[in-house]
Order: sequence, then structure tokens, then C-alpha cells
Amino acid sequence: MWQLSQAIDGITKACEELNIPITGGNVSLYNETLGEGIYPTPVLGVVGILEDVETTAKMYFRESGRALILLRGSEPGDATDAEIEFGSSEYAKEILDALWGFPPALELEKEAALIQCLIEAIQAGLADSVHDCSEGGLAVALSESCFQKGVGASVRLASGDLPIECVLFGEDASRVVLSCDPQNVKRIQQLAVQHGISAELIGETSVDMLEIFVDGKIAVTAPVADLRADFEGALENALQSDPAVMAAD
Repeated sequence: MWQLSQAIDGITKACEELNIPITGGNVSLYNETLGEGIYPTPVLGVVGILEDVETTAKMYFRESGRALILLRGSEPGDATDAEIEFGSSEYAKEILDALWGFPPALELEKEAALIQCLIEAIQAGLADSVHDCSEGGLAVALSESCFQKGVGASVRLASGDLPIECVLFGEDASRVVLSCDPQNVKRIQQLAVQHGISAELIGETSVDMLEIFVDGKIAVTAPVADLRADFEGALENALQSDPAVMAAD
């Protein structure tokens, strides 16, 4: 009960800081699938008002030759923080088959500042697309942004002495990839300064390849079409290769 009370207090504070109402939700704590327990799955319903449907930004890249900016509310942690937080990532769960540590900390004030900066940038027509870097980290956010139009990207990152897995797949809070006309970069960076967040130019969109360099060395290179095929066929491939599902059939 104490943990539930703490969670409710945290949600209440988030609503106040972010100025959003939660209209309902559900928490499943004890469900099982195929005889195995699942992780707790809280679901929250949130309501927002969009005054002008024409003033929006999609999650996908629209065309090549656009600048890519990484907006960050919170400062990145050191190697110890990254290792502890990486244990709650999708990469750790799916690739390493292990979980440890704690989820990345969320600074509500910085998150609110990031959201307000994005709202102002979108309303001013400065942003082509915006995509959060939550589930799967930066590399996944970049990939998903490529899929809709088949637009690629060339991205240059610095490791900051972190393992390359943490750079690509770490799930640090309060990060968004934004694409825009190169002429709008300075205005977006000025907005970021006003709101106390960082806005790092990390690359540009390209034709049909996703390339990510870390400390000047190639870390990811793949045709967008291949990445999209793997993404769209993931569920079907998982069902075909899962012995438990096949046995149930």
C-alpha cells in the first residue's frame, strides 16, 4: 500500500507540474501470460486541447536535407548512472536478457520546460517533426522517424565516455529528436536557451540510409527499407519462433 500511495503522490505532482489532467486509467499488477507473471502495467488516460489542427508536427521525417536537433531537458549522467539506468531499458531486457538497477530519473521541472519549448517551436512553424527518445532510446527514435516516408538520416554523436550501447539505446528521460529547416536551427536553439534546456545539432536527414557515427566511428549503417521490414515483421517473426505459442497452436 505504501508503494501505491507513493505512486499516486508522484502522479499528482506530475499533473501539477505538467499542467495536464488524467481522466482515468488502469493498473494490472498480477496478470499472467502462458503461466508467467508480467511486469506491472499502469495505463493512464490524458486529455489535451489542440487549438489548431494545422499547427502540428508529425513524428516522422518529411524529406532529406533537414537539420536534426536533439532537445534535452536533463543533463546526461556519468558512466555509473548510465549503467544503473541501462538495466531497465528494452535493450537490456530483449538483447541481454537481464534487468537491474532503476529506471532513468525524471526531473518534472525540466520535462515541463522541454514540453513548453516544443509547443512554442511547433506553433511558430519551426519544427517539421518531433519524436521522443523513450522506449528503445535514441537509435530507435531515429529509426522510427525514417519509416513513414523512407527518409534516412546521418547522425553524429559523442559518447561522453559512455559505452556505445548506452549512447544508442539508453532511455534517458526528457529527450526529443526534432527535424527542421536548417534556417530554423538558431531560432530553435534560442528557444531552448530561454527554457533552460539544451538543443544540440546532431546531423541531417538523407535519402534512404540511416547512418549513426559515435566519436567519429560508424556505429549503425543500414538501408531504411531493411530496418522498416524488420520492424513491421517483428510480431509475425516472434510468433513463428516462440515455442510456447507454437505448442499452444
